[in-house]
Amino acid sequence: MLSFRQLVCFILSLLSFISVFYSVGKLGVFLATPVQRDFKHVLLNNFLDDQALLKATLFSLCFNSIWIVLFVIQHSAMKADLVKSIWRKLGLEMAERSVYNIASAYCLLILLKNWKTTQSYQLWHVDVQSSPALWWTFVSAHIVSWVVIYGGSLLMDLPELVGLKQIYYDVNDLAPPMSYKSRELRSFYARLRHPSFVGLSVVLWITNSMSLDRLLLAIIWSTYMYLSWNTNKTDLEYQKYQLSRKKVELTNVQE
Repeated sequence: MLSFRQLVCFILSLLSFISVFYSVGKLGVFLATPVQRDFKHVLLNNFLDDQALLKATLFSLCFNSIWIVLFVIQHSAMKADLVKSIWRKLGLEMAERSVYNIASAYCLLILLKNWKTTQSYQLWHVDVQSSPALWWTFVSAHIVSWVVIYGGSLLMDLPELVGLKQIYYDVNDLAPPMSYKSRELRSFYARLRHPSFVGLSVVLWITNSMSLDRLLLAIIWSTYMYLSWNTNKTDLEYQKYQLSRKKVELTNVQE
């Protein structure tokens, strides 16, 4: 029989699971959908000479920056040691990951709902509407990248990442799942909690139309990832060792 605390945390973990997959799905569609632009304001000199267009573009970029920064602040602040200690004092440590995911998901949904697309200068534009091959090239790059991201999430323990495993362990009177992982793996997770830097970079930068708003999003999120993912040589050696172990295990299975 679940206690009231466990029941609440279980509901939060389910909401976390649903929110994460829904918001990431919306993000995937937002980033992968090829864009058909009006070429009226493609040239840079048209953009700079039209003061009304320039002001509208700057307003859109500033407005979008608010939601991007909100997501970045939430993503970092809720992982601070101070916040984690508060959860521990409240005896709700197992709900920390679920609440973090829910907050991240809704910050992302707010960003997508309020996003303003700039109708001005573009760094590049590839017309994919008239070429099915080009259309599928861009879409396939995103599909492959999301498959890599999802596969990396499975390898990094997806149930623990979305907050479900913590509840299961608590209900069964087990220690938090992270305590069962090796010291090297815990150290690695502390510096890298997302599955694929390359995959996320591809979905941000591979687009048929790099408008200024898309460029703003790609620059800020790429910079944030680069600064946050501070893996070192020890982490690299750990991954090499684990890879060699997997190869040996697979070889023994085949024999």
